Amino acid sequence: MNRRLLLLVRYSLVLSIVPLMYSQTTVPRPIENATYDESVPPIPLVTGGISFTTSFESGTQDLHPVVSPIFLIPIGRRGLIESEFEMQTEAIHDSSGFGPLHLDKSLEYAQFDYFASKYLTIVAGRFPTPFGFYKERLDARWIRNLPDPPLIFPFSDTSNNGGMLRGAIPLKGGFQLGYSTYFSAMSNNEVAGSDRQAGFRSSVFVPKTRLEVGFSFNRKLGDEHFNSFGSDLAWNLTRIPLDVRSEALFSHTLGNGYWVEGAWRLARYSLPKFLRNSQPVVRGEQYFTPSETSAIDVGLPGVNTSRVSAGWNYYLTNSLRAQFSYGRQFAQDDNHNTWTVGLNYRFIM
Repeated sequence: MNRRLLLLVRYSLVLSIVPLMYSQTTVPRPIENATYDESVPPIPLVTGGISFTTSFESGTQDLHPVVSPIFLIPIGRRGLIESEFEMQTEAIHDSSGFGPLHLDKSLEYAQFDYFASKYLTIVAGRFPTPFGFYKERLDARWIRNLPDPPLIFPFSDTSNNGGMLRGAIPLKGGFQLGYSTYFSAMSNNEVAGSDRQAGFRSSVFVPKTRLEVGFSFNRKLGDEHFNSFGSDLAWNLTRIPLDVRSEALFSHTLGNGYWVEGAWRLARYSLPKFLRNSQPVVRGEQYFTPSETSAIDVGLPGVNTSRVSAGWNYYLTNSLRAQFSYGRQFAQDDNHNTWTVGLNYRFIM
């Protein structure tokens, strides 16, 4: 099993580095012609990112630094501890000067993974909610195509304290069925809060076309009981160097919404170096409030809202990326522009 665990740790690094080098492809690829020395034990790794973004709206500037260290610690032959701790603050400046600063600290995940078989991993501890795929795959600042998350991200911007079963099963025709099912307990801890909830996400991945389609279900079991449903799509086109991502989420209590995003992999073209290191991005999204007023506030817009965003990422190195984006929001009595510039640094030790 040392070989399998070493493969997992190395593969996690590859999936983290490849997005920075090849325009953030989200569909896993096999590591071809790789060799592993089973006599060499897996070693702990420290990785993560540092991000600094500044957003400009009419009369307001928002400075937003974020530090997110990640720890990977192999345990024995079948275990792995994963943990991410995030610290961030916002310095908001307007005509009256800077507002008060508050350091937000959160434990994004601290989980123990037990590799029961090549089709099943048992997870215990604190883990990101596998509802849709943005929280698990794209939330990290050095992976996001655009600095701002989608309008509907608060649907799934949670972590759970509990247990999960997940894995992938090969199907006929080369298809792969991915699954994750979970249950979490209630916790009011300021750094590691959690809701009592249960749910699952399943997906079908088609390697030949590099297409993945997923479906999610979540059942809140706290003070209010309600269901949420989601669908997601990730498609890495081959003839056109375009990555397409999309999510749609539905809830009678929280409302409905969707986003569609496209990012071009200019590194595939025979272009000057400046353009090969660039990545243009566009995103369209909408959110619709629920028909009945809800007392639950998770950070979603208070009115029906649409937004169109365009961005440009420039990879200075494999670990350092500059971001520029423009967004136009359309909402009742709140139509405004947002300009954002940022810098993301990824470190590995």
